[in-house]
Amino acid sequence: MGSQLKENIKWYRQMPKEEKWLYKYSNLWMTPLKYTVVSLLLFGLTVWLDLWQNYGSKMPLVQPDYQLTTTILSSLTTGLLSLTTFTFYGVLTALTTFSSMFSPRILRNFMVTKKTQRTLGIFIGSFLYVLLCLLFLTEETSYFFIPVTATFLAVFALGSFVVFVNHIINWLQITNMTIDMKKESMRIIGKSAVSELDVNQLEAGAKIEDQLPKKKGMPILLKESGYLQSINFRELFEQSQKDGILVRLEHKVDNFVFAYSPVLTYWKTEDSTEELDEEKYVNMFHIGKKQRELHDIEYSLNKFVEIAIRALGNDDPRTASGTLYQLGDLLINISQNECFTSYLVDDEQKLRVMIKSLNFDDYLHISFASIRQYAGQNIVVTIELLAVMQAIAKGVKERDHDSVWNFVEYIVKGFDYQYLHRLDRRRFYEILQEIASVTGYTSQYSKLADKSLAHLTDDDEIEDAKKYIGTLE
Repeated sequence: MGSQLKENIKWYRQMPKEEKWLYKYSNLWMTPLKYTVVSLLLFGLTVWLDLWQNYGSKMPLVQPDYQLTTTILSSLTTGLLSLTTFTFYGVLTALTTFSSMFSPRILRNFMVTKKTQRTLGIFIGSFLYVLLCLLFLTEETSYFFIPVTATFLAVFALGSFVVFVNHIINWLQITNMTIDMKKESMRIIGKSAVSELDVNQLEAGAKIEDQLPKKKGMPILLKESGYLQSINFRELFEQSQKDGILVRLEHKVDNFVFAYSPVLTYWKTEDSTEELDEEKYVNMFHIGKKQRELHDIEYSLNKFVEIAIRALGNDDPRTASGTLYQLGDLLINISQNECFTSYLVDDEQKLRVMIKSLNFDDYLHISFASIRQYAGQNIVVTIELLAVMQAIAKGVKERDHDSVWNFVEYIVKGFDYQYLHRLDRRRFYEILQEIASVTGYTSQYSKLADKSLAHLTDDDEIEDAKKYIGTLE
């Protein structure tokens, strides 16, 4: 128990500042605790002024007597408790309904917003203040600071309530919600734990084949199961240098790891030490009960995917289309800011760590494969998906053009052209031709367009399709 506590404290201290903030404020108790401390200090100050120093009797303008002060405090206690209860009961009811329509993952996004936590803290702190003051009232004292402060807090809580209701209304609009989610995802891109290291990073295509191991390595196992919440990459890299070994990680952050399965594999080199402390490497991995979003853009993308899929299930194609464009914007930023690092080398260009990383094909599949499947024969959504791919093709780096075209082929080949009518056909082929032109696959476009004719049985539709294909070629 003591060793586990020490490991948890060490793990917390090693967290980056942003990760510490998320760890503390992902729970609802942190901000209300701060406001509770402030209310206790305010309570102590006003009680000291009124009860011990009797400054209330020296205020000429307002001097509420004992009966009036008791009435004020008791009324405010009941009112603040009712306001807090009904507000958050209504919020949770609305969010539960909203999450069932789109994604249960969005509950966390709402609860960690500063306005939500601040409002809860103001309600709890104000209620606690008036309740404690009610307990310390005596008939022999003149009051000024206690009732005036309590009245001020009630007005402040009421104003916070109005601001909070406005915040709920704005946040629960699907457009604002997805924009807020996208901003949060943007902060994740390019800020992975690996990118924060001051080490040399090589892309997956780098020519280091001569350093890749040819024989079977030695696995290091974890004795517990759960989500891999974080890896101490800095310590891992430095320790691998000291021990003179090559390390390959078997999991990415936020992957589920089974007990007694390899978490990493290592190979000894000519610089290797005799003894290797495997327990030291095991302690560099932190296993938890749930996924965390801080460095996992895949988790963020899946939230958008869930919203789009549930929107399709609720016959809401406009919400689905809007979510597609937000995903497309994120993918462009991923292409521009990520280097898809797979290898870490030391100053002597010796390969030290091989990590699990996603390439752009993986990000496209994560973002759009499920949507493409659930869209089925929905022509509007499918053409919007191709339009998003067109925008992505124009915005990504040239290295990712192959991935874009391959995924476009994946979309098109799974589409039933029998559902593509004349009004949609021209836009369909225009988008395909534009993507092919941008990515450099014009010859493949011609083959793909010709194959699409084989799915048509009506002679008029075949001639109509040939007209559009021929015009674009």
